[in-house]
Amino acid sequence: MTKTKKEKLDDVLSAFMQVGQIRASGIVSKEGLLINARTPPDVDARIFSALCSTIMGAAEAASGQMNTGAVNEISVRTEKGIIILKPAGEKAIFTALAEPDAQLGLLLFEMESRAAQVEEILKEM
Repeated sequence: MTKTKKEKLDDVLSAFMQVGQIRASGIVSKEGLLINARTPPDVDARIFSALCSTIMGAAEAASGQMNTGAVNEISVRTEKGIIILKPAGEKAIFTALAEPDAQLGLLLFEMESRAAQVEEILKEM
């Protein structure tokens, strides 16, 4: 039996959450609509999605104005966690909310491959 896009995206998020030190992860459209997410009860996935889209849009606008090329990743470190955004093709953003002491290198490495998987799944017709 062939899996649906939703099931494939669920698999990507589930595998990513196994990395550890991740409180939430999601797949968001560039317009800020929630595609899929794994979030704890204290994180509103729809608001998180909209805010991630806004952050990505601002970074892309700044990058365009400064002629620095495409945005490859964004990380925002706060006292209570790290927000990480990674483009997943032209239409989506792979997002994560990690613990403040998370190993950023490991998370970025994992996000690179997961974002590529999301891009491929969303391209399927």
